[in-house]
Amino acid sequence: MSPSPGLWPTLGRLYWRLAWVPAVWLPVVFLYGGAVMVWSTLLYWTALPLAYAWGKRTGRERLAVALHLGVAVFTALLSLVAPPEAVVRGLPEGAWRLGVMGFYTVGAYALAAFGGWPGLFLGLAYVLLAPWPQAEVRFVFAGGTLLASVGGLSVGILVDRLEALQRLVEGEALTDPLTRLANRRALEREFPRFQALAAREGFSLLSLWDLDNLKEINDQKGHAAGDAHLVAFARALREEARQGDALYRIGGDEFVGLHLGLGDGGSLEARVRARFPGVSVGFAPVQGQDLAEVLQAADQAMYGKKRGRGG
Repeated sequence: MSPSPGLWPTLGRLYWRLAWVPAVWLPVVFLYGGAVMVWSTLLYWTALPLAYAWGKRTGRERLAVALHLGVAVFTALLSLVAPPEAVVRGLPEGAWRLGVMGFYTVGAYALAAFGGWPGLFLGLAYVLLAPWPQAEVRFVFAGGTLLASVGGLSVGILVDRLEALQRLVEGEALTDPLTRLANRRALEREFPRFQALAAREGFSLLSLWDLDNLKEINDQKGHAAGDAHLVAFARALREEARQGDALYRIGGDEFVGLHLGLGDGGSLEARVRARFPGVSVGFAPVQGQDLAEVLQAADQAMYGKKRGRGG
């Protein structure tokens, strides 16, 4: 089952949009920028598409954001420690220094949030190792950076915990509590993706399983015995299915399997029925039909076999 998009991917998409906001600073760079400002700007904008593309290609988008933030914070620090004439010419120092300090503080906050403890230490290391003109400025700025970084780290930890809770709740919502197989909601959610994979992989099947004697077990031995029978069948189905097959309990005594690249379910049926003779199964191809139609086709195939056995 594929999870829903988490909080970190959402925050990552937001970051890549916000990363374009410094573009409003480009007129100042072109009109008044000194050498340090120009090179810092080039470094920032060069790193942006590279980090974004790397994150998309590798799937490590959170780390890609942290890497770009590391570059962004570094470029801001270069402007803060450089002589004013190397940063912005013709403007009062206070007119741009406050903005750069704010950019650095926000960047350090986000770096700790996305990068965790390594991000926090990196932001502090930048400040402590930078060649500040006055030593006291280093420690004052380090204090502000530490506060911002601790705040960012706290947010990052909170997001991690919220994502873990989201995965737990989502997993329970998509899992049958008795057999621990996926449930019907999960099947409905996963089936379109499975069909798309089947279109590329070739012939693929849906299997529909029905325990013929569950009602008799419930009536004669009680529902606890019936539940144990369901759990035992789910275990057998899981053990006999191929690795990668997706299995679901869709309600009562009905189970479903999705079998990618399987053209004949006879071998699987034989293995399962060797352990559970009182089970019926029907197979149906998944291509070109919606889930309800495929389930109906599998159901018809299953009852055709039942009639053939005289069941």
